[in-house]
This record gives sequence, C-alpha cells and structure tokens, in this order.
Amino acid sequence: MSSENRHDLIRNAISFLTDPKTQSYPMTQRISFLESKGLTGAEIEDVLRQAAVMNSTANPSSRASSVASTASSSNYGTHIPSYGPPPSYGNMGYMMQHPPPAVPQRDWRDYFIMAVVSGGVMFGVVSLARKYLVPFMRPPAQTAYESDASALAAQFDAAEALLKEIQESTTASREAAEEQKAQVDAAIAGVEKAVEDIKEGERRAQQELAELKDEVESVKDLLPKMLEKNKEHQNAALAELQQELKSLKALLLTRKPESVTPARVNSPGSSIRDYMSVGKPTIPAWQLASPGTPSTPGGVGSSGGALGTVQDASKTGAQTDGTSVNSVGGAAGPGPSGN
Repeated sequence: MSSENRHDLIRNAISFLTDPKTQSYPMTQRISFLESKGLTGAEIEDVLRQAAVMNSTANPSSRASSVASTASSSNYGTHIPSYGPPPSYGNMGYMMQHPPPAVPQRDWRDYFIMAVVSGGVMFGVVSLARKYLVPFMRPPAQTAYESDASALAAQFDAAEALLKEIQESTTASREAAEEQKAQVDAAIAGVEKAVEDIKEGERRAQQELAELKDEVESVKDLLPKMLEKNKEHQNAALAELQQELKSLKALLLTRKPESVTPARVNSPGSSIRDYMSVGKPTIPAWQLASPGTPSTPGGVGSSGGALGTVQDASKTGAQTDGTSVNSVGGAAGPGPSGN
C-alpha cells in the first residue's frame, strides 16, 4: 500500500474516532475495527492520540463540519456515516468509547455480481475437469478392449514362438554337449587304456631286463668254471693224444724189421703206401662221447673246440708218423741204392 493510501486510511481512522456516534462503543471494539482495516499498532496509537488532541482543543461545531467533509471525501472501504465529534466533558483527559459501526446491508447487485463470478468460476472448473479429468475417468470402448486383446495375443504368440526357438536351440546344444561328452569319455578311456598298455609294456620290459640281467650274471659266474673245465678236458685230450702217439710210434718201431728187406728199394711213394696199408690211427671212442660235456651253448662250443683241437692234433700226429715212416723208409732205402 502506498504512502498516500496510508495517510488517507489514518485520516479516516481519526475521523472515525472523533465521530460522536462511535463514542458510545467500547475502545476495544474500535481498536479491533481499526486493526481489521489494516492499521498497525503504532498507527492505532498515533490515531488515538491525534483524536484525543482534536477532541480536547477543537470547537465542537467546527470539528463536526471538518469531520463530515473529511468522511465524505475519503475512499474508505465501507460506508461510515459522518457524525460530529463527541462532546467534551471538561478536562477529563479521555474520550468516550463507542462500539464499531454495524455491517452494511448488501443489495441485489452484490448478489448478482457474486452469482456471476461464482458461475464463471464453476464453468471454468467444469470445463477443465471435462477436458483433462473425464477422459481418464471414462471407461474405454469395446474396440479398445479388442485391440488390446489382439495386441496381447500377438505378443503372446511371439513370446511362445521365441520360447520354442529357445527350447529347440537348447535341446540341440544339449545333444551336441552330450555327443562331445561321449567323445571325450571315449578319448579318455582310450588314453587310459594306452597308458595302462604302456605301463604294462614297461613293466614287462623291466621284468625281461631283470631276467636278462640275471642270466647274464649267471653266465658271467659260469663262464670261468666252463673255461677251466674246458682247459682240463683239452689237457687230458692232449695227454691222451701224446700217449697214443707214443704207442703208435712204438708200434711202428716194432713193425719196422718186418717191412724192411735188403733186396727191395723203397721209394717215398712206396713208404706212403706201406703206411696207408698199415691203417690210419683213429681217436678212441671214449674221447668222442665225453660224459663231462656241459649242456649250455657255450659248453657245446667249448667241447666242439676241444674235439676240433683233438682232431687237428690227431692229423698232426698222423702226419708226424708218416714223416717218421718216410724217414724210416728213407733210412732203409739208401741201403739198396748204395748197394
């Protein structure tokens, strides 16, 4: 509110308080009336002080005329009748309290204006409600239900088809996984079998290697004994061969006078024929079948070597005997040639 309006309001309040008719109302009613008009506490105190000064100093007639002119020219909200100031009661120092004025009566124009304003407001409210609230509160039509139902059915069909596809893909994936699992199980079984075979072969190889090692150790232990025994057999065979050679030489020496005649001239060929006619010396049967021959391959080879050595020795002895016979024949031969 502007300062001019405040001044007018204070002026009207002073006129109201100085009105003789309002002097009969209590001060509390007049103060409450002034507060209802928008005056503050400080302004009400100022108005009361000015009204008291005016009531005590001014002439009653002049005060009445001034108050009437002020009330007629003011823009007060409600029509307050102009009355003269209350009469002074000497030097009492206070004015009479009057009740606030009565509420003015309303005529048909006020009710008409109120009806028009209320009707406009109601029309606006109804229009807004019809435009914004009724469409949301109104139930949908049958076509909307059908369209919604068809849309939901289409969505359900699409979802069902999608579920079928997912189920088929899941089934295919499960079958592929089972096949892969079977293949993996078969591969694992094959690998396990191969590992078992490898372990078994390694175990057999170790066993055979151990057996071979044992055989080698046994052969290694038996070889010196076999060599010693073979050496003994060879020595015995050589001793017997030397004995046979000695006996053969003695036999030849004993038969020498009978084969030599003074009139016959022996040639080297005739000496050989005479030796062949006497007979080829042979190895005794007890040497050919020796009871101490070992059963092992090494022993057989050793016995064969001993027999070969004996045969070579016999051949050498035969050659030696032939040489000795030839020597004997040669010794006998020069006799006739010398003759």
